[in-house]
Amino acid sequence: MYDTTLEKQEGRILNICWHISGNYIVTGSVNYVRLWFLKEGRVMRYSMGSTASKEEIIVWCVGILDDMTIISGDSRGKTCFWNAELGTITDTVQTHQAGVLCLAVCSDQKSVYVAGVDPVIVQVTHIETGAKKGRKECWVKSIQRSIHTHDVRALALNSDDKIYSGGVDTILALSYYPPKTVIKFPALPHPGSISVAGEAESLLLRYRDHLELWRLGKSCQDSRSAGQFLPLSHDRVKLLELQAREDEVIDWCAVSPQALWIAYIVKGNLRIFQFYPPMPGSQASVRRVRVMSKDIENSWQVLWLGEARLASAATNGVIQVITVSEMEASLEKELHLKPDCTVIQMNSNPDGSVLVVVDNQHTVTAFDLGKNNSSVLPCYSSPVTAIGVHPSTRDIVVVYADMMIKEYSLATQKYTDFCRKFLHTHCSDLTKKNSVIHNVSFDACHTNLIFLHDDSSIIVIDKTKAIMNEEVSKPGKIRRNNPVLNQSFSNLSNSVGNSRTTAALSFVQRSNQIVYFTHVKKESLVSVELNPLQLIDKLPPALLKVKKFGGV
Repeated sequence: MYDTTLEKQEGRILNICWHISGNYIVTGSVNYVRLWFLKEGRVMRYSMGSTASKEEIIVWCVGILDDMTIISGDSRGKTCFWNAELGTITDTVQTHQAGVLCLAVCSDQKSVYVAGVDPVIVQVTHIETGAKKGRKECWVKSIQRSIHTHDVRALALNSDDKIYSGGVDTILALSYYPPKTVIKFPALPHPGSISVAGEAESLLLRYRDHLELWRLGKSCQDSRSAGQFLPLSHDRVKLLELQAREDEVIDWCAVSPQALWIAYIVKGNLRIFQFYPPMPGSQASVRRVRVMSKDIENSWQVLWLGEARLASAATNGVIQVITVSEMEASLEKELHLKPDCTVIQMNSNPDGSVLVVVDNQHTVTAFDLGKNNSSVLPCYSSPVTAIGVHPSTRDIVVVYADMMIKEYSLATQKYTDFCRKFLHTHCSDLTKKNSVIHNVSFDACHTNLIFLHDDSSIIVIDKTKAIMNEEVSKPGKIRRNNPVLNQSFSNLSNSVGNSRTTAALSFVQRSNQIVYFTHVKKESLVSVELNPLQLIDKLPPALLKVKKFGGV
């Protein structure tokens, strides 16, 4: 709602900050800091002065304390503190070698965190100096933290004054002291970037303006010993590259289990293609389904329910089940959630008879599409991060942000016996993890195994084994040559990385970032991983590369 317009000023407004009272606004621009009085409608302009080379001083970030002390960070790498009444600089601290792009004020108003092109996070603290009779207050540099490699663009503090930082290197970092702690969360691809066709052993990858369908490699040999790498008899092959129209961005993609159908979304519009695999003497080709029913709404997420049938999460909160043929796509049925609920994520079993949906209120709803009924799982306080449906038992596994794992039986409409035992057992390995689970998958040949993965490790749960309440003093130190869960997982746990086993739980640590991990076919699994060095190579050059002891 329009309220008022303040006096127009020359130059661009690069940043803005409100005073806690809501009566003042501080803005930064080139060579000036301005204080806007909302009640009086007037503006006070404070000059940054001039440099020896007469270059412009760009004020990249501003802040204001409760006592009307204005803070500014500029392109010279200086953090300045202003007296708002006099319009003069009371303290200037050279905190960085290049521009200061962001700042955050602590809750006690006695410390400020600043960072920028020089990626060091510097704490500036307000102290008192001098003798008792002539004490002087000033701002000085305090703790420095070298966490990021490139520009830091954003800083935020929580209620405990723990600082979150992020920038060009795509890493979200949480740091605090004491004790000295740094936790890094790597960037993840947008949901809907990877889809696996298990029956066809193929992988669909979504890029900004095109899709790529790959057939995974195969080996004719069987692994007789743990940790053996098998030679590929058939290398991976790119089957298809599907380009979007000019200036279009693909938001979501999905491929059917046999890789015969491909769907993707552009600005809410659903596009469906039938894929014809390459045959001897012919190349692969696609054919678009041109006729779309008028009842099909715009969507932002799709999921194939077997072949030629998919679930679409419409933008109006309705879940539409769509039947697809060579000629047209028609609406089969609509599934409804509670009012004002929208779909966050969906998953189903391979045959598409059970659809599990998580909404924005953290409620998990299971739809039995064969019996046309639904059931709502018991609520839990923590958000849901991953869901999965077992292919044979149709049990639902839900993983929450606090690493709580629950298994729900659709047949009995209650938690399974394994779940009740698991809930009453404390597992230190899971609770000490800082990341969350991103995906749940199963092996139809081994019904007692549950596969999970986070950013850096693959976790396997064997429901036939007891859960030990084991405390691990050093989670980062890995015990080698441990017995693995069973013969089906022994090759994986020794060949792909370091592993350790805690009774029902087995962990496989990976040096690369795990983007996606799931079961493919028979006893095969696929792991899509990202080498952090590949990401660093695509980033712009950093201001200063510091050589550290024992590192690069």
